[in-house]
Amino acid sequence: MEREGDQHPSARRWTWKNPWVIGWISAVAVVLGVNITMVVLAITTNPGLIRGDYYERGRDVERTIQTRLAEGPQWTIQIDTPADIRAETASRVRFAAVDQVGQPVRAEQVRYYVYRPSDAARDFSLPMTQVGPGLFEAQVTFPLGGIWDTLVSVRHGDEEHSFAERISVLHP
Repeated sequence: MEREGDQHPSARRWTWKNPWVIGWISAVAVVLGVNITMVVLAITTNPGLIRGDYYERGRDVERTIQTRLAEGPQWTIQIDTPADIRAETASRVRFAAVDQVGQPVRAEQVRYYVYRPSDAARDFSLPMTQVGPGLFEAQVTFPLGGIWDTLVSVRHGDEEHSFAERISVLHP
């Protein structure tokens, strides 16, 4: 005769054969296995990019940026990129700069750099030619549509100044 609290031996075996129990145990095992794999990969492939003096270095970067802005030229600049620029089609990009008293900037060299954020192999640069006082231009053909980072670099005496712009190029 069975007592009230006793279970039949076959009831315990049936519990482990239940698909819900097997599913939950499998899910927990998979999650633990993935977590252990991620921890092992994080330890074995550590690039060592964390520095002990990260706070001080960040403050130095901030000071450097503020110093550059204070020492930088007080120019008024304009980068004129067509709004409907298309990939695989030549477009004219213009750069104009005047100093703090409104005089055109004289530059020894002006270069237009183009960077593809998702594919460094597509980066390129072009020299900009002077077409008037303080006015420079370049014919640019983007190979692909999408987002591009552009930078105009102006060499003026011993100094070099850069002006950046992010643009969107339409697909052909």
